[in-house]
Amino acid sequence: MSNNFSCGCMLPKNTKEPTFKASKYFEDLSASFAINTKQEQLTAHYSWLVQLRRDLPTTSIPYIEATLEHPSRRSEPLVVPAMELAQTDPHAAPFPSRRFYVLSPALAGVQCGLYSMRLTAYADRSKTKVLATHENEILSRVNTETCFRDEFMRAMGEMEKSQGWEEADKRKNGKK
Repeated sequence: MSNNFSCGCMLPKNTKEPTFKASKYFEDLSASFAINTKQEQLTAHYSWLVQLRRDLPTTSIPYIEATLEHPSRRSEPLVVPAMELAQTDPHAAPFPSRRFYVLSPALAGVQCGLYSMRLTAYADRSKTKVLATHENEILSRVNTETCFRDEFMRAMGEMEKSQGWEEADKRKNGKK
């Protein structure tokens, strides 16, 4: 999204998206709040994709989970297991490295601003030995308490037009 997109927010003009980071073992491939528009009252999910930069130092199957800042109860973080992704398209090349995806439950009360995320890799499910950690922040540009579905969809439509997404889709699909 463009750096000036927001819905229900009055973000300062100097607000910047956090950058993707690389740590010793992980690197960010994507991170955002996925907005659910099925109901008039919006909810959001953390959506975070990382990939391994090098093998974790373990002989067992590692257990990886994310600790995510809870939007409405910041002192009570969410703990969500990471799912390892597999390439399922037989015509596509395999992923260059192992990939892990974090998707939180639907969250109400997401306000505009930065939220912290931490990925922890343990030697196994007992969580007694930490192998690696990886941290970043995510910026919410949507306030799910003050921005409702119609306003969000209208703002996304305006963004689509201003970014030329409609024309790019037509060219991609061979339409004029």
